[in-house]
Amino acid sequence: MVPTELGVSRSELLLLGQHLVGEELLRRAFEDSPVASFIADGEGRIVRVNRALCVLLGHAEADLVGAGVATVLPSADGASWRRWGTGAGPHGLTRLETRCLRRDGSCVAVELTVSAAGVVEDAPAYLIAQVHDLSRRGAAERRLAHQALHDPVTDLPNRTLFLDRLERGLRRHQHTGALLAVLFMDLDRFKQINDSLGHAAGDQVLIETAHRLREALRPGDTVARFGGDEFAVLCEDLDDESTAGEIAARMLRVVSEPMDVGEQRTSVHASIGIALARGGSDGESMLGDADFAMYRAKEKGRNRCEVYDATLRADALARMEQTSALRHALEESELRIVYQPLLRIDGSAVVGVEALVRWDHPTMGLLGPEHFIGLAEESGQMVQLGMWVLREACREVATWAPPPGGEPLLLSVNLSAQQLAGTGLRDSLRTILGETGLDPGRLWLEITESVLLDDVDAAVEALGRLRDLGVRLAIDDFGTGYSSLSYLRRFPVDAVKIDRSFVTGLGRDPAADAIVAAVVNVSRALGLTVVAEGVETDEQLVALRALGCEWAQGYLWSEPLSPTAAHRWIRARRPEVVAGRPLELGALLAQRVDALRRRTDRRVLLEVPSSLPACFADAVAVRIVVDHLLANAATYSAADRPVVVTAAADRRAVRVSVSDFGIGMSGDEVARCFEQFWQARAPDSPRTGGVGIGLFIVRSLVEAMGGHVGVRSAVGRGSTFTVVLPRSAWAAARVHSVQGGALDLGEPSSVQEFMRQIGVPMRGRR
Repeated sequence: MVPTELGVSRSELLLLGQHLVGEELLRRAFEDSPVASFIADGEGRIVRVNRALCVLLGHAEADLVGAGVATVLPSADGASWRRWGTGAGPHGLTRLETRCLRRDGSCVAVELTVSAAGVVEDAPAYLIAQVHDLSRRGAAERRLAHQALHDPVTDLPNRTLFLDRLERGLRRHQHTGALLAVLFMDLDRFKQINDSLGHAAGDQVLIETAHRLREALRPGDTVARFGGDEFAVLCEDLDDESTAGEIAARMLRVVSEPMDVGEQRTSVHASIGIALARGGSDGESMLGDADFAMYRAKEKGRNRCEVYDATLRADALARMEQTSALRHALEESELRIVYQPLLRIDGSAVVGVEALVRWDHPTMGLLGPEHFIGLAEESGQMVQLGMWVLREACREVATWAPPPGGEPLLLSVNLSAQQLAGTGLRDSLRTILGETGLDPGRLWLEITESVLLDDVDAAVEALGRLRDLGVRLAIDDFGTGYSSLSYLRRFPVDAVKIDRSFVTGLGRDPAADAIVAAVVNVSRALGLTVVAEGVETDEQLVALRALGCEWAQGYLWSEPLSPTAAHRWIRARRPEVVAGRPLELGALLAQRVDALRRRTDRRVLLEVPSSLPACFADAVAVRIVVDHLLANAATYSAADRPVVVTAAADRRAVRVSVSDFGIGMSGDEVARCFEQFWQARAPDSPRTGGVGIGLFIVRSLVEAMGGHVGVRSAVGRGSTFTVVLPRSAWAAARVHSVQGGALDLGEPSSVQEFMRQIGVPMRGRR
C-alpha cells in the first residue's frame, strides 16, 4: 500500500471514487426512471421523488419532499406505511392497488409496489415506492377489448359482437314478442374494385359504405362487418315485416350513390337478404337464412333485396349442387362450343363466326348459357370457363379453311366482366394465340356495354392493353345504355353489336328505330363496323339494310351449330342475290289496308284499278313502306276524314299514293321529313324520331328498289305521300346507274345536329 499526503492509500481513494460514482449512477437512474417513484423513511416522510412522479401528480419536487406519504397516498397514514414496510421485509415486495391524489384534487388509480431499503432495529430504514398508472393500462385493455369485437377497417362491430347482440335480441323477442330481423348485405362485384383500383381503394369504399349505413339506420340498430364485402344489420322492435323491407331499400339507396375513391368517381351496388325471427330461431340459423336470401337477390339481378322463406334453403342447396356439377363439367369436358355464322348484311359473304358455350349435361341435355353463366359468375368459375372457351375456339377456328373465294374467317368470343377485370388476361391471351397459331387480327373479343360503363376509365385502359396484342374489340349488346353513345369515341374498339331487343322492335317500335339509326350513324361516323344480332325476320333484315347496318347474325340464316356442322354450312354457303321480282301490288295494298282497318277505327278508302300492272320490287320492303305510310296517315288525319289510298301506272312505273286530311306540314317540314332525326309534330305534343326515322327507312327502301318517294302537304289540309316503283328490272337498273348506288349516312342537317348534341364529331371511316 502506498501512503498519500493525507494518510490515505491510493486503493482507498479508488474505492471511495467508485462508491461515489455508483451513488451518482443510482441517483440518475432513480430521477430519470419513467416509473413514478418516491422514497420515504420509516415514519412515512418523503425524502426523495423523481420527475415521473411529479408529472403524474402535478406537484413540484419541493411540494413533496418532507411531506407525509398521505400527501400522495390518502389511504396511507403512518401505521399503514409501517405495516407495508414490515410486510415487505428486508428483501421482499408489497403490491396493492390504491389511489394517488393529484395536486388539482383529482385521484388516479395506481398499482403501488413497496420495497424495503436498509434496516434499523429490525425495521426498514427506508421504503421505495413505485407508482404505476392504472388508467393507461385500463385504456390499453379497453382498446384491446374493442379491437377483439370490432372490424379493423370500418370500426363496425364484428361477427362475434353481432352474434352476441343478436342472441340477446332473440331472448327479448321470446319474452316480448317484438319483431326482429337480420339483414345480410353483400356488395355486388366488389372484387372488380379491388382488382382495378387496388385494395386501398377497396378499403375506402368499405369505410364510406359503413358510414352511409350508420347514417341510414335507426339509432337502435346494429350494423356489423363480417369481413370481405359482407355487412349485417340487426333491427329490433319493428312495426311489421314491411319495415324491414323499407330499411333494406334505404340501405340500397344510400350505398348506390356515387362516391369518390381517390381520383376516381365510382358507384357500388349491393344485394340484401332478410330473415325474420320465428319461434325457436337462433342467431347462427338466422344469419344463414339471411345469407340464403341474399344469394337469391343476386340471382334475380342484384341491387335488390329478398326475404327468406322455407323454399330458399332448398333452392340454395340445389344451387350448391349445381355449382359442384359445373365444376365437374369443367374438369370432365362436358362443355361444348357452338358457332353462329356472321354475314354481311347483303348476304354476299360469311365473314366469321361467334363462339357460344353450351353445357352437355348428363341428365338435362344440352343447356344454354342462361342456365349456368350466372352460376359461374357467382361461384368464381367464370374466368376458368371463359378462358376454356377462348382457347378451344381459337384452336378449332385456326384450322378452318376460308370460305370459297373469301377471306379467312373472323372469330368472335365473349369476355366476361371478371375476365376483363383480372390481371392475367393479356398474358393468357398472348399464350393462347401463340399455342393455337390464330392470327390476332382474326380474333374479335366482345365485351358487353354495361361492363364498360361501370368504370369507363378502367375499361379504356384494359381495352388498350388487349388491343396492343393486335386483336379486335367489339361492344356487345350495344344500345341498352343509350347514354353511352357519347362515350363511344373513348373506347378503343372496332365494332358495335346492336342489342337484339332493338332489332326485334324494328318497324314496330319507333324508339327502336331511332336507337338503331343513332347507333349506326355514330358508329359509322367513328369508322366502326356495325353488327346486328338476333336477326330473325326478313322485315328486320330489310330495315337494317336501309339504315346502313353492315354485318348481321341470327336465326334468319342459321342457329348456332356444332364445329363440324358450322364449317360444313360455311363452305356450302353461296352469296345471296338481293333483287326484286314481279309483285302484284294491288293484292298487297288490299291486304295491308285490311290489316290497318282491324287495328284502328279510321275510315280507309282504297281506290286501285283492277288492271294495275305488277311492279318490280321486293315484297318485304314494299310491305314495310306501305305499313308505315298507312300508320302515319291514320295518326295524323282528321277524325272525320278518311285515309285515301290510290294507285296508278304508266309504261315505266307504278305509283301508290297515301293521303290524309289532317294537320299537314309546313314547307320546311316537307323539305326535311325524310331526314333520320326530323322532329315530327304529333297531334297532342311534339316528339322526336319515330316518323322521321320511319320516313328515312321508307325513302331508303324505295330508292334501293330503283324507285323514289315524294310528298305534297299544306298546314291544316293534310299530306299525300307518293311512292313510285319501277315496272321492270331494266327500269330499276337504269335508276340505280343514275343514282350511283347506296345512300349515305342521311341528310346532314339532322345527322350533324344529332352528332353535335352527343359530342361525336363527324369523320370518315377508318
